[in-house]
Amino acid sequence: MKKSIAVISALIIVLSITFTACSKKNVIYDENGEKHVILTDKHGEFVQDEYGGLFEVVTNSRGEEQTKGFIFPDRVTNKSGNKIENSFIKLKIPRGWSNFSANNKLSIQHNGECLDMQEPRCQVEIKWDVMATSDDLYEKYLGPVRWLVESQFNFGDLKEYETEIFGLPARAISYRTDGEGGTFYYYLVERGLAAFEIEAYANDRCFTEDELKEVIEKAYVLKDLGGVRPTVPSTEASTDTSAE
Repeated sequence: MKKSIAVISALIIVLSITFTACSKKNVIYDENGEKHVILTDKHGEFVQDEYGGLFEVVTNSRGEEQTKGFIFPDRVTNKSGNKIENSFIKLKIPRGWSNFSANNKLSIQHNGECLDMQEPRCQVEIKWDVMATSDDLYEKYLGPVRWLVESQFNFGDLKEYETEIFGLPARAISYRTDGEGGTFYYYLVERGLAAFEIEAYANDRCFTEDELKEVIEKAYVLKDLGGVRPTVPSTEASTDTSAE
């Protein structure tokens, strides 16, 4: 799958650390084995602010419990390794798939042979962004794809279309690779403060687009933490100015 350049959020500083959750949902351990007790709600889910941040439960000098902000790491993984979570996405690894997540991207790859194929050819990757506009993200992806399709003989059939995924309207792009007999898919959706970029590849003998979307919707949850997607302010200078 074509890897896109990660967009760094200025609102949330993402740690390049994987945390592991123990049997208690509100306790996680960092790579140094240090324990962190995280605030959870009555359902055992992490309490987060609209930017995806967590709250760590600490004890002050008077022995009183209080909370302080805690940056959500790149990933929090349960002990069995089949549930992974970051600031805006939850992932439960489906049967027949394995995890190959990196940084703020939660990714899965199909295991074993894909029908009569000799190697796994299906994978999905989802990442989030709270800074760039949807138009910027879409054009940033579309530009290199157009060049690829126009300049490489084994890529083609580029399509731009509107669809729906997770019950949300999505802008979509797809293109084929004749050499491997598969299709690349890109979906851009918004939920709450975040925009989500979903990149997927499937050999055509493995999954149709609808079947692949069904896998994605069962495996992933896109969190809605509230907030409003940012808009880019106009840089045009006012024509009605005065100074003393």
